[in-house]
Amino acid sequence: MNYLDIDKALVDLTRAKCAECKARLDAVPKDRAGERKALMIENGMYTLCGNAGLLFNTYGTREGLYRTRQNFFTYAMTKYPRHGEIYATLSDDEKLSFMAAWQADLFMRDQLLEKYVAELAQAEAAGDARSTFEFRIKMGAMREMLSIWEAWRKENNIYPIEIEEE
Repeated sequence: MNYLDIDKALVDLTRAKCAECKARLDAVPKDRAGERKALMIENGMYTLCGNAGLLFNTYGTREGLYRTRQNFFTYAMTKYPRHGEIYATLSDDEKLSFMAAWQADLFMRDQLLEKYVAELAQAEAAGDARSTFEFRIKMGAMREMLSIWEAWRKENNIYPIEIEEE
């Protein structure tokens, strides 16, 4: 499986999750505002995993997104040393496949999940029920998407490294 096959599989999984959540949202009557709000936040997170993590809307080719993310990915290797050790041993083609398998996951963890964990703690400490509600949904949806990506990597034996959250 080459890097574009890996990229396509992760994009397809993410789009399927977005569509599944959108279908659940569409099935909820308009008068159930709280449930709809929760599903809108959840759907927004799945969409964000696609737009920010997988760069759904990258201008140009899918190949170009890896050039776009190369600097971040190099930085991520310092933060995720086990990934960096493996990455350093790979051929150029294997590095592209590794990057396709991991770039979205590491980006979402580094750029958003860590921030949400801190913001949830602040909201809970402040007794801010609305923010606590929203951050729990955001984190739950993001962790769900990360789990889906991880399960796919394991199932397909595509660099099945686990990340343990603190």
